[in-house]
Amino acid sequence: MISFFVPLLALIISMPDTTLGKELKVGVVNLNKVFEQYEKRKELENDFRDIRARSEDTLKIKQEEAMSLREEIQLLEAGSMARKKKEEELEKLLLYLQVEDEVARKNLAKAEKDFYEELFQDINTAVDEIGKKEGFDLILKKEDIEPKSADLLELRLKIGIGTVLYFSNALDVTDKVVESLNRKLKRG
Repeated sequence: MISFFVPLLALIISMPDTTLGKELKVGVVNLNKVFEQYEKRKELENDFRDIRARSEDTLKIKQEEAMSLREEIQLLEAGSMARKKKEEELEKLLLYLQVEDEVARKNLAKAEKDFYEELFQDINTAVDEIGKKEGFDLILKKEDIEPKSADLLELRLKIGIGTVLYFSNALDVTDKVVESLNRKLKRG
């Protein structure tokens, strides 16, 4: 499918005139650079770190409670009613910790997903607005690809992600997208 798409795209871009009688205006956006320079990403990452830290602190307190309870149990006589009661309490606490840890992981995963969806929606909107405002017919995604990879599978994945292999810097609208996003963020 990609092998068909690339030559077709090259043919369309190389045509001096489209069927509408005007030249095709094409731009590229480096998404890595946009994500890196978008100030909202930095803000949301800090928020996400705070959420993670609060979650870890809550679990840490409960883990310390469990450790303290274990130490208490060790001091009680084996087989005593008091020890059995403390062991049941510990078992409930450990189960609570396990459930709470799973819930925290799911909540963090959802928060991270929502975080990236929000950023990507902002970026898509900015690209769309710039495309319409400046009369672009097509804006392609450009990503920097580091050819050094840990293994062949990773290298193949990186090559597959690379949508645009070459473009003139005159086509690059990345800085305009970043400026638009950060300007909107400052305005609130």
